[in-house]
Amino acid sequence: MPTGSKLVGAVLFFAVGWYAALQVIPTFPEGTSMRFFPLTIALIGLVNGWMVMGARAGDGMRAAVANGLRTSLQIAFFGLLLFSLRQMFLRSADLRYSGFGEAIGDAMSQFIEYFVQSMTIEIWGVLFVGGIVGGLLTEWAARAWR
Repeated sequence: MPTGSKLVGAVLFFAVGWYAALQVIPTFPEGTSMRFFPLTIALIGLVNGWMVMGARAGDGMRAAVANGLRTSLQIAFFGLLLFSLRQMFLRSADLRYSGFGEAIGDAMSQFIEYFVQSMTIEIWGVLFVGGIVGGLLTEWAARAWR
């Protein structure tokens, strides 16, 4: 059921995802194609804002902060997972793997590599501050539109 808090959560975490993705771009090597990267991460934020933050709004300010941080962490997790699996599929199309297990192992290795690459103050600062602010504003929206 659509609610005001789900809409506000979706919009706010779309923005958090977009801005976090813009902070990630300088960490990639020069010449890496990033055409759809911000939009993809922002859409992950939109879905998580709607389904996680918006659905859990209305439980109080402490819960709002916790749920906002959870939503931001899920944006990071699913973004890392998506792009590590994408890299695995691109490599498998070049026949780099001899089996399924090797491909999954490489995807996990790529996930960890992307995670380490993302360990900057700018990226995680956006996710943490954006998660807290997004959670509180979504909570406010849930209280305003009951």
